[in-house]
Amino acid sequence: MTTPDTDATDPDAATAMPAQVPRMIVLMLANLVLSALLAGLMLAFHEHLLDYQLAHLDVPAGTDLVTAREELRSSVWSRVLPVALIAFAYLVMVGGLRSGQPKAYRQVIVISVIVLLGTGLTLFQPFPWWVRAINVAKALVVVALLFLASRPEVRRWFRPGQPMRRG
Repeated sequence: MTTPDTDATDPDAATAMPAQVPRMIVLMLANLVLSALLAGLMLAFHEHLLDYQLAHLDVPAGTDLVTAREELRSSVWSRVLPVALIAFAYLVMVGGLRSGQPKAYRQVIVISVIVLLGTGLTLFQPFPWWVRAINVAKALVVVALLFLASRPEVRRWFRPGQPMRRG
């Protein structure tokens, strides 16, 4: 464990896991929990969501509402698959982060940006307040994750060519 008084040339200090990495893992798990909560609520209340979306869409006169409802139904159900994929990816990346793998670090950045963009896009779709609230919470968690990942000591620890570490 490093302290502020540790000599910068100390080899243990150079290989010690930055304190931000465990926090990054906690934020990844928090995002995963929020995503699972959102997916579960969307599945449980999918008929309510469909009613809400149909009521708030600008549909031209003469539109077949049954067809529109079925198209919306597929979009509600398709939100569960990304949660499962992100969950699997996060679980794989946690081990890589702990051992200092640059690939895991890059994956966290890429997936976090994708999650942030996807979450932001849902804010422009007709969803009830509780969907928006969970998405705002997810966005805040991902912004915090990206902030921690951008710290110089974290970037330095995940620099390619560094020896594998166990945290």
